[in-house]
Amino acid sequence: MPAHASTAPSRRAFLTGKVARPDPEFRPPWTDEERVQGDCTSCNACGEACPEGIIEFDSRGRPRINFRGGECTFCAACAEACPESVFDLALPIPWPVTVQITSNCLNADGIACQLCTDICDPCALRMDLSVRPVGAIQVDAGACTGCGACLAACPNNAIAFCDPRQQRTSA
Repeated sequence: MPAHASTAPSRRAFLTGKVARPDPEFRPPWTDEERVQGDCTSCNACGEACPEGIIEFDSRGRPRINFRGGECTFCAACAEACPESVFDLALPIPWPVTVQITSNCLNADGIACQLCTDICDPCALRMDLSVRPVGAIQVDAGACTGCGACLAACPNNAIAFCDPRQQRTSA
């Protein structure tokens, strides 16, 4: 059995879209860990207001994003519904989150796939056909909004989110 076989989903999981995904570790847009820890009262108003249904709550009742069911459209309903000062709509961007393609990408195993590029509205993901044998997904971090559409579309859990705010705190 090839070494990469253990990371590939079963055929049934691939075709039905029932591939295990890791729990998200991101707070909603227009906020950060410090604001959530300091100001959130766990009232759940943000989750109830989210039309995409991607806000869930951690064990302490604080909001986090779960992209398994969809993407963030940055509608700001969560921020507008919050009665506390958890969200800051004056920020220049909703969050600095972008994506990267991991070694689990099916293209790396010679299996042509570009589901993530097909669903990416800002066109931050593109297929580079100069990489043999079937191409490789390239990320334009400047165009990536971190909406999560690609994460839900990826059949092999090959997309990882990068949040520079988390990298600074873990260093």
